[in-house]
Amino acid sequence: MTESEFDPRIYWIWLQHALGPGSSKPNRVLSAYPSLAEFYRAGREAWLLEGYFTQKEISKMCRWPASAAAALLEYCGRAGQRVLTPESPEYPELLRQIPNPPCALYVKGRLPDFDLAPPIAIVGTRRATPTGRAAARSIAFELAKHGAAVVSGGALGIDTAAHQGALQANGKTVCVLGCGIDFPYLMANASLRDAVAATGALISEYPPGTQASGSNFPIRNRIISGMALGTLVVEAAGKSGSLITADFALDQGRDVFAVPADIFSPVSKGVNGLIKSGAKPVSSAEEIMEEYPDRFSEKIGLDGRNSDAIIKDNGGRAEEARPADGEAEDLSEDARALLARLTRAPQGLSDLTAGTGLSAARALSAVTELELAGAVRSYSGRRYSLPR
Repeated sequence: MTESEFDPRIYWIWLQHALGPGSSKPNRVLSAYPSLAEFYRAGREAWLLEGYFTQKEISKMCRWPASAAAALLEYCGRAGQRVLTPESPEYPELLRQIPNPPCALYVKGRLPDFDLAPPIAIVGTRRATPTGRAAARSIAFELAKHGAAVVSGGALGIDTAAHQGALQANGKTVCVLGCGIDFPYLMANASLRDAVAATGALISEYPPGTQASGSNFPIRNRIISGMALGTLVVEAAGKSGSLITADFALDQGRDVFAVPADIFSPVSKGVNGLIKSGAKPVSSAEEIMEEYPDRFSEKIGLDGRNSDAIIKDNGGRAEEARPADGEAEDLSEDARALLARLTRAPQGLSDLTAGTGLSAARALSAVTELELAGAVRSYSGRRYSLPR
């Protein structure tokens, strides 16, 4: 028995091999067993009694033993790939929070410290227009320059432009692949992937040697959105893998942003549809970063202390940003009640209305009134702040 066989990661590798990428069943296993090692040792009869595994999954559990997973772990070490599991300190915390986090991530390079480098995903069509590529590259450049880690999928078009922008800013970027890291996928981008690995990381939940296939990429997309605070879509047709990523982001409770596109462009329908559905339209990195003032304020001057305005100390509220007394008198009682609770930090509508007795309908009406008066700034997810 080799030392690696005692490594708890082998049981995560074993389970991912049996259940396949994207499965949510590991959560059920962990709710019933103290560890995956205990589950492995329980054996076939116990697995059958659980009642939710398919015959194919049971067969894989039996036919591919932990020793095979240990051999794979050793191979990864020789090939320069590290293996992270949800028990690993480097495993992204945001990824742990999704319903079906990968049991194993194969990594070449080093993942950024996402506490220091807030992750933002940028995705879009492979058939990008020059305008779309320029937008993705520019926004990625600015995000990376201000400390963000840019996450994308390494494909041609928008993904490539996003990785390039982050690299040009000497920033961090992460490429999430839908195949084994060592598989010769899209060799036109081989040098780009090498550059990403040199300063950031290539990652995949597919073990070495796994070929690229069409079914892999939609499953992979949940990792792109799951690693990020928010996902920006730059150009996407009506049916697009980027829209799948956006859907995953919404299901995971993450923000979705979109760059508005020419309505006559074949790659406009998807992004414009996202905007109609509530995604925040953006044309700059700052419009994304302002959604996360606690993560970016010191870097881009969103902190009130760095503002040109002189903010009076009144519980964090900036009185000079409010309407003048005469203007405030023109507001309804509901609108004045919300205005008194606004700060420069975005707050959710439920937080603003807590204790006011306002119904959701009355609160939305009051917010609309404040927007027309120029007294509130709106953000995605029904969040509001005083205007800067």
